[in-house]
Amino acid sequence: MTSTRWPAALAAILLLLGGASLVTGCAAGAPRGPGAEAAPPVPRAHPVDASAEAYYHFAAAQLHARAGRFPEAIAELRQAIQRDPKTAALWVQLAQWLARANAPAEAIEAAQKAVELAPDSQASHLTLADLFRRQRKFAEAEAELEKVIALSPQTPDAYLALAQQHFEQKAYDKARVVLLRLIAGRPGLAQGHYLLGRIAIETEAWDEAIARLKRATELDPDQDGAWTALGFVLERQKRPEEAAQAYRQAITANPGNLTFVERLGDLLLRLGRLKEAEQEIETLTGAAPRDPRVWIKLGAIQYEQKEWERAAAAFRRALALEPGNLRARYFLATTFIEASKDAEAQTELERILSADPRSVDARVQLGFLHSRAKRYQEAAAILREAINIEPKRPELFLYLGTALYRASEYDRSVAVLQEGLSLDDKHRDLHFQLGVVREKQQRFEDAIGAFRRVIAIDPKHAEAYNYLGYMYAERGINLGEAVDLIQQALALDPENGYFIDSLGWAYYQQGKYSEALRELQRAADRAKEDPEIFDHLGDAYLKNGQIEEAISAWERALQVDKENRTSESVKKKLQEAREKQLRAKGDAPKSAPK
Repeated sequence: MTSTRWPAALAAILLLLGGASLVTGCAAGAPRGPGAEAAPPVPRAHPVDASAEAYYHFAAAQLHARAGRFPEAIAELRQAIQRDPKTAALWVQLAQWLARANAPAEAIEAAQKAVELAPDSQASHLTLADLFRRQRKFAEAEAELEKVIALSPQTPDAYLALAQQHFEQKAYDKARVVLLRLIAGRPGLAQGHYLLGRIAIETEAWDEAIARLKRATELDPDQDGAWTALGFVLERQKRPEEAAQAYRQAITANPGNLTFVERLGDLLLRLGRLKEAEQEIETLTGAAPRDPRVWIKLGAIQYEQKEWERAAAAFRRALALEPGNLRARYFLATTFIEASKDAEAQTELERILSADPRSVDARVQLGFLHSRAKRYQEAAAILREAINIEPKRPELFLYLGTALYRASEYDRSVAVLQEGLSLDDKHRDLHFQLGVVREKQQRFEDAIGAFRRVIAIDPKHAEAYNYLGYMYAERGINLGEAVDLIQQALALDPENGYFIDSLGWAYYQQGKYSEALRELQRAADRAKEDPEIFDHLGDAYLKNGQIEEAISAWERALQVDKENRTSESVKKKLQEAREKQLRAKGDAPKSAPK
């Protein structure tokens, strides 16, 4: 059979097909570091002298490959090579397909044959380098890439591939040297500056990272990876306004990339700029109205703003798009809880448990609902189920112990809390709740020990200082230390009305009645619905000779005492005060208030 030249059109087709498969099989398939992009395609060698029969087998091979039938494609390609063994591009293609077929040794042999036939072919050397890299033969891969650089010093592909190889090996200095060689000859190459910025991030050279990434975005505003990395670095360096500006510039440059809108919304949310965050995420709902994740994020922002109705509507929209999205359903349930729509919340939580019977979080929220409704036994039962599912989560023992405490089952509460502490002896909230229960049991020393343990674990736990100081004040002991402890609590939370009440009561117990009245008036201004504070305030008024004000304070205590916490003692004080008033006026005393 006589040899014929491949028609020009067919040679062009071969070039296109071979080039596309090289990008897919070699560059695109190679592992890349964070944000790295595939190198642009390089010129490929292609057959110039081949028989029509060889071309027939090559074309058949390409059809098989496009259909994903690589064993058949390889067989046909071998037929083409058998008829035209001198065309390097065929060997390059064979090497790539053999690599996909998990035959690395044969792939390397084919690529080496391509290099032998066409030593000046960049495609042959790049393919062989990639195969060596995949087999972790990094020195051999580096040698091949240096050959490409020597063949074409101005072509970036080999530089980028070599820098990427060093990057993957965490050889950042070597990667940096390669990239500096590249941009010395190609200073306007955005990808080079971007990868130098990535290296600077890995080595925590933050100023250089910012400079390189900014340069990359200036050279190529379409560099999404550079914008993302720049925003990350600026956030990491606590420069949130600059990060927000970077994301806004990225949105302007790439309006179709919704990731930047999401990142800007998240940043604004972390900054507490909820309205701005909401505006950004609402942009996403217009651009991607059928993406449930967008509606969940919008609902979360509205939840943070305590806009319960709007948040619920957003979560419902997410569920309409994806009914099986349990995350959206859980958020909807918690929104109902915050809005005091307990029946709706319970319905959603039960739906979660129907879909996921092992959901611990749904059980915790159901336990909260039962506890809020004073169904303490139901709360305890479902929280025990949660513990049985995840017995190593200390906070579950806290929730159960608290439910039992509210049910006045103090011994069981202590046992559960101690069980949780056996898992984590440094869990401050378990120690705190144990102190609360011990105080209720009148086990004063045990309670003190628990609260002191909380302070040892967390020296900024204001509640522990206050609770300990108030216990001393209530018993009229260690009053100097009580004042010191409560003042430490107030140093951490100066406007807490309950802490101010504790301080006023400690002063009262010390006999400092004017100081007590001053603090208790401040407390009543800040906690207007607490009967105990008004009870204390009435006592202080009485000690300061202001009986009318004392009566008013005690009457207020009765008005706000929905649970009868202080009613009996306050009624007795009111009766005595009113009788005293009447005696002072010469009138007969009246009966006690009902």
